[in-house]
Amino acid sequence: MPHPDAQTALEMLEYCRFAYKAYAQGCVYPMDPFYESHGAGMWQGARDRVLAQVHKLLGSEADIHKFDPIEYDLRTPPNPRSGVVYRGGTGASPYILFQPRELDRSISFSKGVDLEGEDIPIKVQEFFGERTLLGLEHSEASGSKRCCYFQGKTGMTQTHPTAGWPSWMGAAIYDPDLERLTVVFRGSRSGSGGRALGQALVNSAGSPDWVTDMNHLKEVRVGRFSNAKLSAGFWYAYASCQESLAAACLEAMHGRVPREIIFTGHSLGGALAQCAYLDLAGGELLEKVYAKIKNRVRVCCYAISAPPVVLGEKSREKLELHIGGPAQVFHYFSPYDAVHNSKKVKTSGVTAVNSVVGVFTHPLTSPCHLGQEIPLKDCTLAFPDAHEPEEVRKGLVGLIRKESHMGLPADPGFWPTFDFNPTGAWGASVRPGGDWAAEALAAHLKIALITSVSEERARVRARLWADVVKGSGKKKADYEIVDDTDGASFDAFADACGLVSELSNPFTDNRSRNKTQLRALRNEMIKSYQGASGHKASSSVYFVMLQYLTAAQYGLDIV
Repeated sequence: MPHPDAQTALEMLEYCRFAYKAYAQGCVYPMDPFYESHGAGMWQGARDRVLAQVHKLLGSEADIHKFDPIEYDLRTPPNPRSGVVYRGGTGASPYILFQPRELDRSISFSKGVDLEGEDIPIKVQEFFGERTLLGLEHSEASGSKRCCYFQGKTGMTQTHPTAGWPSWMGAAIYDPDLERLTVVFRGSRSGSGGRALGQALVNSAGSPDWVTDMNHLKEVRVGRFSNAKLSAGFWYAYASCQESLAAACLEAMHGRVPREIIFTGHSLGGALAQCAYLDLAGGELLEKVYAKIKNRVRVCCYAISAPPVVLGEKSREKLELHIGGPAQVFHYFSPYDAVHNSKKVKTSGVTAVNSVVGVFTHPLTSPCHLGQEIPLKDCTLAFPDAHEPEEVRKGLVGLIRKESHMGLPADPGFWPTFDFNPTGAWGASVRPGGDWAAEALAAHLKIALITSVSEERARVRARLWADVVKGSGKKKADYEIVDDTDGASFDAFADACGLVSELSNPFTDNRSRNKTQLRALRNEMIKSYQGASGHKASSSVYFVMLQYLTAAQYGLDIV
């Protein structure tokens, strides 16, 4: 297929959604992944104490104490056929639903490799009872693609090029029908954007993804590219996943020779995709394999809403000499996206924090883009909304309709968002956002919520907050302990979990009575939560417990 192509770009955006979904599945607490207390705020004393406690429990080395210790399950590869609910939206719809879609269901084999490129043993779990109860048979594979997830690190800086925080970074997917290998990288995740930006800019601390993003103007000279200067943050993050990525590509191809290799990613993922493209076309990635098939395979990169990775025109010239001509990198972006460093950014519509990103971190003199830039004219929102994948999808759909002069099927959107409010009225805890139909939301949430939060993890999460709720000790009134923090609410939670367990048993005789009792216990916890609303740490203890109870009740009770 000739490139660039808007239809291919739209397909690559769906691969980006797949990578974000895999990341959410890797989070131990996908419904509250960054230990944010319930409520806004850039600096949170109780939260900082929780993070310090996590580092202590994990035995973290001193050079990574500056990072938010986001907990990932790196020994269990993501499952393409599973859904997950992730707290990463904004405004009135703060939760994202990742449900298996066509791409996910087209994968017939998947596995993962670690940072060293070694296989991760697949854990097989028998859950035929759950399969029947939750309708999981509808998410079985229906295609022939092979997928292998790879790991990497973010947070490395020019002064600390090896100190990073590991996570699942993306996937290599081989399509035997198209004879195409697609390598997709995930974008940044940050919890509270304002807090993450402030900490990353000032101290290179906090969210490791944003530390990488904020070190994009610090240079690293890459020797095999004639010392061309690349963004240190992005190149170090890419280099950390080289071994894992190479192993994942070989596993996905499984001895087959592709006709085409496409690298892609959104935002941070688009920057890493460019680095991987350079490393294959003129560097070391799959060096021996690629040398044998170089004349038979087409290689390109679809960078979506991506920042520049090259520092200076001279460096771009050096890179093009090494890859044998103009870079086959195609940038699709909103004209008003400051992350892409577009010249049309409307600063009047940007908040003070986002102005810092748009102006101070993107001077017009040094960074430059590889390849071809394709602005999406149907994107009209100002930054930061201009950077969101949903806005880019709108622009791509509009471009395809104009180019093809024909209609497209109904657009499913990038990811459904919704409001999940455990303290809301019973039976109305989940409200769809945007145009997402309530019936469709319920059908997918029935599965995804149950696999997104477990009783065990909710208990651990709640206890972790309870351990640090006493406060700093400087001002007693600042962190007063709510009377039932270690008592009645936790007892009510334990009782409620038992009732939920019974409700999931179709043979029990007490389902109706237990449901009524569960409602009473939940209301009791809501009162405790509301009583602690002025104390964010205590509030979060109750909030995460209510997440589990509401998710379980909501998921199991749908008919």
